[in-house]
Amino acid sequence: MKPLASTTRSPRRTAAIGVVAATLTVGATGAAYALAQNAASPDTGRVTAGAPVAADEPALPAEPDRTPAPVPGEEEYTQERADAFWGAGYEMEDADALAELWQVPLLEAKGRAGQMLLDGQTVPVAPGSSLDLTNPETLARLDATAYWDAGYTAEDGAALAALWSVDVFEAKATAGQMLRAGQALPIPPSGTPAS
Repeated sequence: MKPLASTTRSPRRTAAIGVVAATLTVGATGAAYALAQNAASPDTGRVTAGAPVAADEPALPAEPDRTPAPVPGEEEYTQERADAFWGAGYEMEDADALAELWQVPLLEAKGRAGQMLLDGQTVPVAPGSSLDLTNPETLARLDATAYWDAGYTAEDGAALAALWSVDVFEAKATAGQMLRAGQALPIPPSGTPAS
């Protein structure tokens, strides 16, 4: 039996030829690169990147430094500086204002301000001065922070809600407002206040 001859190539055969050609090309390129990297030298039999070579031989480039570059400001933002910044009562909005004032990344602004505080210097933006106190979301966040920082817990919120005949969310919000105003709550906190 005689095989049938075809004047058109099948798609599978065309794809197979393409794969073989690409594989050979990649393999040849890799081999050429490997040969260039391991070119023989009269002294040692091998030339490595950055090693001295004879005057008539081209030098290979030194191995690139693969150490990641630090994030701008990262080296300035230590735990000690962060504690000083947040402990002084600064808010994220204040950090944004400092970054804009100094034209530096946010992390660097917080670190720089923290170091100024540690050094006893005055930071050009006062704590909380960048807050929009007309924004209800900002006020709610400040109330919640005051509530939790005072050492009050979820159970305390339930007790205040029962005492004031309101839901727990409203009780915690009211308690936070009272605490920010310097007023005492009818029950002591059952948790530990933030330092």
